[in-house]
Amino acid sequence: MTAIKPAGLDAFLRKPDPAITAILIYGDEGDAVRELAQRAVKKAAGSLDDPFAVTALSEQDLSSDPARLTDEVQSISMFGGARAVWVKGVGEGFLKAIMPVLEGKVQGNLVVAEAAGLPKNSQLRSQFEKSPHALIVPLYEAEASEIAAMVEQILAQDRLKIGPDALARFIELAGTARGLVRREAEKLALYCLGSERVNLEDVEAVCGNDTGSTPDELADSVFGGEVEEADRLFHDLVRGGEDASRLLGVVHLHAMRLAEFRLAIDRGAQAEQAVKQARPPVFFRRQRLVLGQLRAWSLTDLVTAGTTLLANVQASRQNAGLSEAIAGRCLLSLARKGLSLRYDR
Repeated sequence: MTAIKPAGLDAFLRKPDPAITAILIYGDEGDAVRELAQRAVKKAAGSLDDPFAVTALSEQDLSSDPARLTDEVQSISMFGGARAVWVKGVGEGFLKAIMPVLEGKVQGNLVVAEAAGLPKNSQLRSQFEKSPHALIVPLYEAEASEIAAMVEQILAQDRLKIGPDALARFIELAGTARGLVRREAEKLALYCLGSERVNLEDVEAVCGNDTGSTPDELADSVFGGEVEEADRLFHDLVRGGEDASRLLGVVHLHAMRLAEFRLAIDRGAQAEQAVKQARPPVFFRRQRLVLGQLRAWSLTDLVTAGTTLLANVQASRQNAGLSEAIAGRCLLSLARKGLSLRYDR
């Protein structure tokens, strides 16, 4: 079966298809993968920790005994009712155990498997995608619209509403990692409990990192050619707990947004109008900085910068031990480029 989005999983859980006997949830955001897996297991078995309703396994459990998965899928609950088989941390070694389920030779209890990011050439991913008895739920980096909907939903549980400016600022500060967004939104809801509306001041008081620096400040310093400030902000953010690869991703998204503005300007739009009317909006305190960046960077320069950033995002994720060094070197190089362009223009 083709891949579905998390919303598609929710729809399946509300009205399960009996032909589906396995679900694979994977992605680089471990917290978000685990949360979806928990949701699926609880819906299928009514519990997360009842040993009579849920069997929790790891890939290591099945490596030495692949047939155990078949036994668990076909087992019957002592007290009746549905059961779920929850397999954590799966990889290619899980494939031998799950193949009888994917081929339809074994049916019974629902298998919910969670994995880290899987490349396109992964055999496990390929076999799940081809099977008519399975669902596959990849968790890619969230889009701003998904994050906005998540934040509004979390706040609504405490009867709170948030305006567009405050929501845009929240996303700037919290980023697009689902687990972090959820924690920050819950913290914001607690802070605003008893109010009716979350405003900009609430967001800035509660959200963001402990260093006082933000990833957007880093992006502005890089494209503004502020070399020393970019270096300081990067190391402050990393020491404050930010992932170096995610910081590269934030700067890459900023580069792509600048390229969109630059393209509109090159086609005749007024720079101020393009920035002020942007959706999602550019935080008003950043608009002057963004306009300065657009005066310095051409569309060609921005596209080249975006390509460089994307390559370094991938390299930092593939070489976790060198992630900080890769990101720091890339961002300093771009900041120096920004400084050169600022003086040239």
